[in-house]
Amino acid sequence: MKLPGIALGLCIATLASLHAAETALKTTDSQPPKEAAEALSKVLQPKAIQVVQGDKPTFQFWWRSAIPLKAAPESPAKGLAALEELTFLGVVSLSEGHRDYKDNEIPAGTYSIRFGLQPQDGDHLGTAEFPYFAVLIPIKADTDPAGIKTYKAMVKASGKATATGHPAVLSLRPPSGDGGEAPKLTAPAEDHKAILFKLPATAAGAAADLIFELVYEGKYKS
Repeated sequence: MKLPGIALGLCIATLASLHAAETALKTTDSQPPKEAAEALSKVLQPKAIQVVQGDKPTFQFWWRSAIPLKAAPESPAKGLAALEELTFLGVVSLSEGHRDYKDNEIPAGTYSIRFGLQPQDGDHLGTAEFPYFAVLIPIKADTDPAGIKTYKAMVKASGKATATGHPAVLSLRPPSGDGGEAPKLTAPAEDHKAILFKLPATAAGAAADLIFELVYEGKYKS
């Protein structure tokens, strides 16, 4: 059976569109975004890790050159537990609006990334497999790596990014196994899309690695 010319053209266009929309990772030499304060930019790596759909970067991450840890991780699986809450991790730029792990809308823009722990109370228990989160703060509200000193201040600053006032959060997870090659795209749970990162860190002045997965698409259990 032959398809009419128009129908055949539509099929070809659809297939081409699906192919173009495939998600990939790209690492590129790139200075931190100009919106970031100098105090943040000076501690960031001069390269971006991009989540690219088709030819469009939807996420761009600039990670800290050396992330401070409380102690050297005993294993890759325990790296996130070695982070101090509020630690400045990096900066992310979103080229379009995005829904976070709480299913809140985050507008396109540039955000600082800080490490947060899920409160262990009745409103939060059982909503996430792991208690670790990347807390996104509008870049103009976070200008110094050491500038946010309390959990309350972090939550308030991040809440400016959402209509609900809830902090904008992306789930962080320990890596599966020893992590392997990074960065790479992963699918750590049903309906979860993530990136495995391996970042330079320091613990008591010694070099270490921080390995984790960041869920860029997926949401909490309702």
